[in-house]
Amino acid sequence: MNNTKTAKTNANKKKDRNSNSVVALLQPKDALKKVVSRFRTLQSPEGYWVFALEADVTIPSEYIMFQRFLNREMDPKVAERLGNYIRSKQMPDGGWPLHDHDGPVNISASVKAYMALKILGDDKNDEHMVRARQIILAKGGAESANVFTRICLATFGQIPWHCPPAMPIEIVLLPKWFFFHLDKVSYWSRSVIYPLLLIYEKKPVCSLRVDESIPELFCKPQEELVHIDRYRDKALRKNLFILLDRVLKRTIHLIPDSIHKKAVNFAEKWTRDHMAGRGGIGAIFPAMANAVTALSLSGYDESDPDYARGLQAVDDLIVDRFQVSEKSPSEFTVVTGGRELSAAPELDISAEKGTAENMEQCMCQPCNSPIWDTCLALSAILEAGEDKDSGLVKKAVDWLFEQQIFVQGDWASKAPTLQGAGWAFQFENTFYPDLDDTAMVLMAMARAGVLEMEEHRENFVKAVNWLIGMQCTGGGYAAFDIDNDALYLNDIPFADHGALLDPPTSDLTARVIELLGVIGYNKSFRPIKEGIEFLKKEQEDDGSWFGRWGVNYIYGTWSVLCGLRQVGEDMNSSYVCKAVEWFENHQNRDGGWGESCLSYNDKYYAGKGESTPSQTAWALLGLMAAKRVNSKAVSRGIRYLLENQKKDGSWDEKYFTGTGFPKVFYLRYHGYSQYFPMWALGVYERFSAGEDSQQILMRRPSPLDLGKKW
Repeated sequence: MNNTKTAKTNANKKKDRNSNSVVALLQPKDALKKVVSRFRTLQSPEGYWVFALEADVTIPSEYIMFQRFLNREMDPKVAERLGNYIRSKQMPDGGWPLHDHDGPVNISASVKAYMALKILGDDKNDEHMVRARQIILAKGGAESANVFTRICLATFGQIPWHCPPAMPIEIVLLPKWFFFHLDKVSYWSRSVIYPLLLIYEKKPVCSLRVDESIPELFCKPQEELVHIDRYRDKALRKNLFILLDRVLKRTIHLIPDSIHKKAVNFAEKWTRDHMAGRGGIGAIFPAMANAVTALSLSGYDESDPDYARGLQAVDDLIVDRFQVSEKSPSEFTVVTGGRELSAAPELDISAEKGTAENMEQCMCQPCNSPIWDTCLALSAILEAGEDKDSGLVKKAVDWLFEQQIFVQGDWASKAPTLQGAGWAFQFENTFYPDLDDTAMVLMAMARAGVLEMEEHRENFVKAVNWLIGMQCTGGGYAAFDIDNDALYLNDIPFADHGALLDPPTSDLTARVIELLGVIGYNKSFRPIKEGIEFLKKEQEDDGSWFGRWGVNYIYGTWSVLCGLRQVGEDMNSSYVCKAVEWFENHQNRDGGWGESCLSYNDKYYAGKGESTPSQTAWALLGLMAAKRVNSKAVSRGIRYLLENQKKDGSWDEKYFTGTGFPKVFYLRYHGYSQYFPMWALGVYERFSAGEDSQQILMRRPSPLDLGKKW
């Protein structure tokens, strides 16, 4: 009897020791200290954070071609490093993907990379070029590339100008009631198309040397490249637009000169007006490059202020690995306007890929992301325990308020009486504040105690009113515009990328209602009520939500659960439990979560992929928002983050987890793998200690007075 009792006692002690060891293992305090300390060193003197933003090889390839078109000699070291970067991203089969490590060959990215390397001097008989050429030809040749690639090829005389779809510049004069108007397309499309129309109007040909040209990439001779856009079975609307395109190409010359000149003047004025400021037109690479190219075709050069600023804005997107300190030899340095801003983890380099013989590389970012990085880093560091009255927090808050935009941008075409007060994504993008950044900035400020500061309350309220006023008809919210959902426009030949529009999405809608919950509103508030109805309609059958701006269902589901928690939704309701179950069913064996960009093409990959720090953090934040902090899934996820943290407090992440345009353009935010794990660990630490998260602590007990009724 005594032996049995002793055995049970020993067993219980052993069980307690094991339990305590697990609890000790899951104490994230040390991990949080390391990462918070690291973020203190990464904050700029002005108060912001900015990390490298990586896309696929099309952006650095286009940068090389842009310099070649302008006949602008690149620094030899920059050219060499850009080439090293592009070669390092080549896949074993010879092609280039849209997203590293798990992406298939993309014909358009491969054609641009090949052409850029030839411009840099790579010989077509080099082993890596032979492999690239073979896969491109096997995929249908350069003539199978997308519209933007065909425009690029026409610009360099590799295909005739009749191969891309017709884009008469006179479309800028069409009335708003017409089926096509540039106000009906998204901001990113609009800012690219206006200067592109000026290029189309000139139909320039930059003559390449024989050793730079790429005739070897075509399956057909140029004289056979007449109608690249083919009619399709069971695609009536697409076929009608293809027919219209062919008619336009034959009749465009009939447009009177007076109308043509008026259109050219209108397009150039619009382009110049939107080039104001150091951020460049739209603050995104394709639009900036198009604008400078268009001005160059009209005879302008660096003596023109708009041209000079635009050129500098493009150069500011270069990120390098040759100015880092000995203490951080494996980090990219972000250099903007000639000043070092901050460091970001290195790009993953595989020695087996391409022919990069050294590790010195440059890449060209699609844009900068300082406001996005800053508001997310600020929220994360506050959840991790940073005092809201600290100098670090104050500098970040002050800098963010300095970036608030009060002018009426393009969005005002649908809301002419609404006062502007939002934030953009980049350093400067005056005409295009977005709802995602604005909501995230406001939530970061709420965590920082801004609602208690009289000096900031007025501008905070203005921003909230702007957000609410941007609600779409169906109750959802989009990124930049109201009701930008003329889906038929995605069938025009120019829009083969399918990303012409900016319709409302679940992640954006959830973000806005989360912010409204933080400032004291609940489900009875009309914008929230309509937003929840939109979210319920958008939920997938398996319980998840689609992620428009992050990969993918993990991102969308995290966003929605956080939004629902803040507005007082019952987190045990059936549709919420279904989302929780989806998260639990998609947890990997190592305790983390991961999802491939392939999930945008095939639902089979939804929630499936190698674990990543950022996606694991999203899943954890979603589950904790659903009040599952004590679940086994959360414990395993926290353990994954702790076990994969490096000594300096950072995490490695090689996969792309950001989304530019689904199926077309993906992003690797180098900050995601740093601040999102810090955020998740901070919230877990608070909940585990029986405390509320910083967001809950700062939530208003009563609705913030907005000065108007909605």
